[in-house]
Amino acid sequence: MKLFRKDSDYAIRTLLYLAQRKDQTPVSSTIASKELGISCFFLRRVFSTLIKNGYLTATEGAQGGVRLVREPSTITVGEIMELFQGPLEMSDCKSGKKPCPNRCGCPLRRRILGIEQIVADEFRKITIQTLIDDIQQ
Repeated sequence: MKLFRKDSDYAIRTLLYLAQRKDQTPVSSTIASKELGISCFFLRRVFSTLIKNGYLTATEGAQGGVRLVREPSTITVGEIMELFQGPLEMSDCKSGKKPCPNRCGCPLRRRILGIEQIVADEFRKITIQTLIDDIQQ
């Protein structure tokens, strides 16, 4: 079971990278790709999603690139995961392609929902700033 997908990982790494840069001038996808070890094609998709959702701003031109818009302390890992993966689900409770007929009364489903909520809450407690602080210790 994968709880943390590659696109979420790349987005968190990108936000950490941009937040830690001393020079807040825009950074190109080519430079960021090389420094992060992420394919430029994939990184551009991550940039696009983060720009559309107000985490980054883009500047065009020879000196263009992206830079962080929000404060690292206001961005949580949980919100980034949800942005790239959708709501946390450990089980889709389906029988084939249709919802399981026992879904509403299933005791296991109730337990799984509780676990999902705990895990989601924990991811929402971790901010980009928290991760930066962890790196610096």
